[in-house]
Amino acid sequence: MTELDSQNSVSPAESAVDEGLSPRAAAEAKKAAAAKAAAAAFIQSAEDEYGTVEAAQPRDVKKGHRAAIIIGLVICVLVAAAGLAYLFTSGFFNDEPVAEETQRVPLSDARVLAAFDEVTMDAPDITQYAYVSQDALIGPKFSDIVLNEPTNLGAPGNQIVTCEATATATFKNKGIEINVPVTLPFEYSDAGETWVPGELTRGEATATPLASANASDILANLNDILAANDPTYGEAMADASIVKTTSDLTIDGGPITAALSKTVESEADGVTTSELRTSTVTLNVAWSNTEGWIVSVADAGQIEEQTNQIPAAGSSSDTPASVDPANADPENLGTVKYGDTVTLAGTLQAVEGAADLSAGNNYTNNGATENANGSVQLVLKLNRPVDMSLNGTQYRLTTIAVATSGLDDNGKSLIGRKADVKGPLEESFATSWSPAGIKALEIHVE
Repeated sequence: MTELDSQNSVSPAESAVDEGLSPRAAAEAKKAAAAKAAAAAFIQSAEDEYGTVEAAQPRDVKKGHRAAIIIGLVICVLVAAAGLAYLFTSGFFNDEPVAEETQRVPLSDARVLAAFDEVTMDAPDITQYAYVSQDALIGPKFSDIVLNEPTNLGAPGNQIVTCEATATATFKNKGIEINVPVTLPFEYSDAGETWVPGELTRGEATATPLASANASDILANLNDILAANDPTYGEAMADASIVKTTSDLTIDGGPITAALSKTVESEADGVTTSELRTSTVTLNVAWSNTEGWIVSVADAGQIEEQTNQIPAAGSSSDTPASVDPANADPENLGTVKYGDTVTLAGTLQAVEGAADLSAGNNYTNNGATENANGSVQLVLKLNRPVDMSLNGTQYRLTTIAVATSGLDDNGKSLIGRKADVKGPLEESFATSWSPAGIKALEIHVE
């Protein structure tokens, strides 16, 4: 090709444009033309250096033949080199198109912290945690923030660069702390050359107590707790009075012990039967990560029953056989409690015949002995029946136990004497026939 022809000829790239090829196809055509031009230049240079191969002369055939072979090999090498150069420049050996490099802005710690400061996160539902403070939770407070490595997705040249940050969101009030693991995704924006935070996702919450459970709140639900443990027991002691409570609760839980008392009355054939039920229940309180304080019954003590029969007004049984008919009008002490001091008049007797004493009082307690394990020395046979309400139960007594102390003969010298006995009512002196005993501080005999 002459220089003129070269100047006037149409290049492959131009021809590609004229033929309506895409710019990328035109660029490939241009590279191919350049490779062919380079090959042609190598061949031309070889001809200039070695000259035109002429026909071999008869007198030195071998020498001319050898020179022709060498020249042919050189030309082949040059052509092959030009072909390889064309293949490499055309992208023949590339599996994928070469991506254009994009300068990306790194995701900084300051950007992550600022994103967490802008996060809006609802507090967990605290009502699912039993027996903890229901005051509003404070939070979230983010801690343990960790930025993970970016992830490239998609094909080169059209990549989406993402990154995730993890943290712990903490909510608390005076009774509970709730920690929630969270993840905040970020996506790189080529347009703005910045990182854009996505939607926060939550993990499973973990709750820990900051204060012990409230024993009063637990005992307020005692009926439900007992019924869930044993329906029969729960019904028998439903709405029982809590006489005494002992608790040892910490943020690790602990026991609660409650002494219960309940009186059940029924009436039949002109006689009112009053049944006193007592028991001691021990509850166990333990923490649950998902439910708060869990209360279970560790020990439901046996229900003790004490029965007292009170004759109805106008009944012939108002006058026990052991009481003088002239003094049959009862003395009413009203409502008393253990520890109250009373003064009662009657005749002192020895402790014997517990069955007869029980019949006179219409009271039986099989859980006690007839002399309170030796603490009661005398029986005061009352001049008049005594009505009183003790510990929620109504009693009518014709005899009452008397405990003496400081007497050399344990009061034997007083047997058969009429006396006024003064002292506090003591539960520890209750016998199988008397619901309480008088701790005799003063005894005045006739």
